[in-house]
Amino acid sequence: MSEPAPSPSKAPWWLETLLWTLGMIIAVGVAAYMNETVREVVAQGLGYFFGFLSTPFILEASTALVGLCIVLIINSRRIEREGDGWVMMEIKESATAAEAPGKEPNAADKAPQA
Repeated sequence: MSEPAPSPSKAPWWLETLLWTLGMIIAVGVAAYMNETVREVVAQGLGYFFGFLSTPFILEASTALVGLCIVLIINSRRIEREGDGWVMMEIKESATAAEAPGKEPNAADKAPQA
């Protein structure tokens, strides 16, 4: 008897990225705690980074980009949960219009059928 195929992982798609990010932050934190030179370099680098991000144009552009990304993420999660909402409309043609293609349908044929 053959074994059933393994089920796909149920871990969220963002979990691996989060774990790698936390691992890198912890590694830099431990290195900064253990060595004064690393601590100084990290502090100066973060200072330059936040100084660069707080310049007027960069701050406005990065805030707009982060806001747009948040909106796109929320929308994609909503579409995953609710579906895309695509609907196929059924168009009914009247019998007389289908029988006589060259003939103009009268007002009774144009009226909606219930």
